[in-house]
Amino acid sequence: MLAQGYPLLLARFTEREISNRYAGSALGLFWALLGPLLLLAIYSFIFGQLFQQRLGDLGTESYTLFVATALWPWMMFSDALLRAMQSIQANSPLVKKVAFPHLLLVLAAINSVFLVHLAGYAAVLAVLALAGMPVRLAGIPVVLMAIATLYFLALAVGAILAALQTLLRDVEQAVTPAIMMLYYLTPVLYPITLIPPAYRHWISWNPLAHIMQRVRDGLLLGGGVQTGDLWMLLTGMLIAMLGVAFFMRLSPYFEDFL
Repeated sequence: MLAQGYPLLLARFTEREISNRYAGSALGLFWALLGPLLLLAIYSFIFGQLFQQRLGDLGTESYTLFVATALWPWMMFSDALLRAMQSIQANSPLVKKVAFPHLLLVLAAINSVFLVHLAGYAAVLAVLALAGMPVRLAGIPVVLMAIATLYFLALAVGAILAALQTLLRDVEQAVTPAIMMLYYLTPVLYPITLIPPAYRHWISWNPLAHIMQRVRDGLLLGGGVQTGDLWMLLTGMLIAMLGVAFFMRLSPYFEDFL
């Protein structure tokens, strides 16, 4: 996907993405943890009572832990899509003046998001475990494999959106509400058992629902890696290859639209 010598350039682009994102901010990277923590506190306060009578469906007695396990992976994915979509357009002067693989900008945007949120995720899980909540560290391999699958899906969709956004500026207007709709159609704030059986089969078409469930299985139940996890990861890699191929096909025309 990248020729020799480009990994260093990718690392520089990723470092620049992280530094530019929090440039001029007094708290810097702390905002990457503070924002999600505030959301977690709000969800725990508002929705915790609603699920109080169905704690058995959560797989844990703590609604806060239930939400935290999926909230950070979701933010990795959704934030990565938005950053990747804008990556080419936001770096238009660089794209016009310097010859380099444009895919590096998409990868840098996605890498920066996953690195920042992964650090916040690890910190939150550590704090919850120290607070006495039943975080099953034995399930970490399952979580890492699920996050890797999320990464490849974000790369696939992000690359396609970046190409389309460069050619058609209306794409952003449709993607933002679509991500919000997908958020509520993915079991992040609620267990899938809360959905009426008549509609539950529709969730099976949402790959994010399966990924979030595997994350929770790992952290709440301590399960090990299964064959389905490997197939899920391989499928994500295949989809990423298709998304990148679409991006590379349109990449030579970007300068004409910037």
